Amino acid sequence: MANVQLARNLKTLRLKYNYTQKDLSAILNITRQAYSHYEKALREPDLCTLVRFSHFYKVTLDDLVAGIIHVDQINESLPIYNYHLGETEDHKRSIFLTDQELELIEKVPKLQCQ
Repeated sequence: MANVQLARNLKTLRLKYNYTQKDLSAILNITRQAYSHYEKALREPDLCTLVRFSHFYKVTLDDLVAGIIHVDQINESLPIYNYHLGETEDHKRSIFLTDQELELIEKVPKLQCQ
């Protein structure tokens, strides 16, 4: 049984930050249909995807999965990650990182979450 509160929270957060389902599916490297199913409570994301949502929106997993997130309670001072998607057809699913982000990624051991 899918988590209806999670679905509501995902939609609330997406709309708050003016993202489309297509935007988020590209950023999170999932299909738009998969994302749509999350928002409709037809399917639940796996733990790794939940963690990515949590980091992306800077909310706790507990709040994301079980809390009631209201638009007016979202802390505007916490910036959303500022990824830049590729502009050309060859790079439309690419995310461009800063040198500092790349340096940090190289230092972190490979995660086992698949």
